[in-house]
Amino acid sequence: MGLFDDYDDDDCQNSRTYTTVRKAAKIANDPTKHYPNKDEAQELRKIMASTGLSEEEVRQDPKYRKQLSEAQKAGQKAKRTEAERFYQKIIKEACKKTGLAPQHPDTLKAIDIIIKEREGRSWGRRFFLYHNLKSAQAVVKQYAK
Repeated sequence: MGLFDDYDDDDCQNSRTYTTVRKAAKIANDPTKHYPNKDEAQELRKIMASTGLSEEEVRQDPKYRKQLSEAQKAGQKAKRTEAERFYQKIIKEACKKTGLAPQHPDTLKAIDIIIKEREGRSWGRRFFLYHNLKSAQAVVKQYAK
C-alpha cells in the first residue's frame, strides 16, 4: 500500500478549490468579488451602520460610492515618508537601548551616536546627501510620537 493509494485525481481538476487567508490569494480564488482595503472597509461599515443599508445597496448609491472611492484612495497613500521612517526607527532603537523616553538626555546621546554610525554606511551617505543632518533634539522634536 503506497502513500497515494487513496488519492483521487478527480479532486484536483479545479486548482481554485483551496481556501486562503491573504487578500491577494482571496482575489485569486474569486476574481469577480471586490475586497476592500482597510480604510474602505471602515468607511463601508460606518455607512452601513448609519443608514441600515446592505453592502450592495450602499455600493449602488452614487453618493456613498464616491465616499468609498475617496476612502480607498486615502488608504493607498503611504502613511510616512522615507525620512520619517528612518528617524522613527532611530528613535525606537535608542529608546530600546536606554529604556528611557525619547526626550531624556541619555536617549538623546544614544540618538546622536546612532546617527553618526548610520552616516558612514552607504545607505546613510545617500540619505544624508539629500537631507540636512539633524541633531538629536531636532529629530525627537519633529519625529517622536
